Amino acid sequence: MSEQRSKKMSGFSLTMTALGSIIGAGMFLGAGLTLRAAGPSVLLAYALLGILMYFNLSFLAELSLLDPEEGSFQSYAGKAFGTGTGFVIGWLYWISGILTMSSEVTAAAIFSGRWFPSVPQWMFVIGFALALTALNLIDARGFGKAESALSIVKVIALIGFIILGIVLVFTSWLQPPAGWHNLSSAPFFPRGTAGFAGSLLLVFYAYSGTSVVGLAINQSEKPAKTVPKVVLATSILVTLLYVGSLFLLLLVNPWSVYNASASPYVLSLQSSRIPFALDIMNFVILTAALSAMNASMFGVSRMLYALADKGEAPKYFFRLNRKKVPLRALLFSNAFLLGVGILSYFIPNQLYLLVTGASGLLSLVNVVTITFAHWKLYPRLAPQAKEEARVFHVVGYPVSNFLVGAIFIFIFLSAFALPDQRPSFILGAALIILMGVIYFAVRTKLGPETGRLSARTAEWNTRTKRQDLRTEERTQEHNQEQNPGLHPAATATQETLHTPAPDPRETLRSDPYPEKKLFGFRRRRNRA
Repeated sequence: MSEQRSKKMSGFSLTMTALGSIIGAGMFLGAGLTLRAAGPSVLLAYALLGILMYFNLSFLAELSLLDPEEGSFQSYAGKAFGTGTGFVIGWLYWISGILTMSSEVTAAAIFSGRWFPSVPQWMFVIGFALALTALNLIDARGFGKAESALSIVKVIALIGFIILGIVLVFTSWLQPPAGWHNLSSAPFFPRGTAGFAGSLLLVFYAYSGTSVVGLAINQSEKPAKTVPKVVLATSILVTLLYVGSLFLLLLVNPWSVYNASASPYVLSLQSSRIPFALDIMNFVILTAALSAMNASMFGVSRMLYALADKGEAPKYFFRLNRKKVPLRALLFSNAFLLGVGILSYFIPNQLYLLVTGASGLLSLVNVVTITFAHWKLYPRLAPQAKEEARVFHVVGYPVSNFLVGAIFIFIFLSAFALPDQRPSFILGAALIILMGVIYFAVRTKLGPETGRLSARTAEWNTRTKRQDLRTEERTQEHNQEQNPGLHPAATATQETLHTPAPDPRETLRSDPYPEKKLFGFRRRRNRA
């Protein structure tokens, strides 16, 4: 990278950023959707996705340690499966981040409506978008501190709710009383396996946001020491908080009480006698939504900056301000939140589920790509990495890659099981297809140097350099055989060392359809 980033994050800030990007409205508001869809079996869903999140974090963390890259998983997708895959995955992450910010700011507006019911939802959307844009203008260390403060509020709130839930279960503060009967009176799969499968996408969305960790690893202090601890601590803490709090929700009320119109955490406290309990929980949930939105905003701006660095986005976005913040990428990404404000005016009730489901589908594509990119790149990167970068290794490689990948693919396909999720499924699938079509349309204008060169030219240059190196090595070996007393470097001819590479444009004119690796598959187009 020609331009260096700002001050580094501490290990604690990286952990809090991970928690901030994961724990958001997908849990505090989306839990009502999952409880309604799957009933008590949602406990199994959250436990399963917690294990999968650990492996997903591990895949990404190990790649980031072995091969630190700007753009993180997008770069690994390109290295593993070709230019086309890297392009599509990078832009899908960016779109997914925009949708995540949209869902979080929509949830924040819903929560704010409790205190200000007369204020239109779109006004909250615009106000929160402007406030968090200003917060993201500070440097990485300042951002890490701000995100840490927001994340601490969420973690303390979930721990506090678990403690309060235990108290409510063993006291008579609730009417009707809480207890095991609320959980045991219903079947574990009240809506069958279809309901369980249909809830998996929404549960996955509650765990999404892990990709931000990969983007932030390069801005952390001593990654080889901090990253393994961050992966383990984040996975254990989030899973325990999710499963523990949901278990208590099911003890406090029957699963059928919860719905998508309000947070189940707020509903569970409505019949309690605790002063201001509802307002306190509503404030915490609002903080959680804004924290997750803030972390997503950090991730999408860095991804657009990285795409511009590789020539896969306009070079206009490859610019840092004096605080080393990608200002242009940040402002452009956040401008789409104005569209969310407009949509929230027309479809305030349907907007959250629509953007949540679509964002979850795009995030699933990203994690599947990370899973198999790790499987393919690890044997290549591990032998070349420094000793301190090999302190962390994924458990069960390569079997774990295929098992985790298969479950993620099943979750993707199961999204069609619930009728309410089908619009989100169609939107997500349409965006995936659209980005593939866009890549094929613009691939001849992509390039890392100017953003206007052919992607085939860039690949041709790479192959030419490798061929030149092999030619030089063969020449040195031949000269060494002819003059065994000379050092190999001294026997290399000037012609071999200094012959310029041919103009790639001439090659493309004579062979307009060279062999090209697209989306991980090698293909040769028919020549005229």
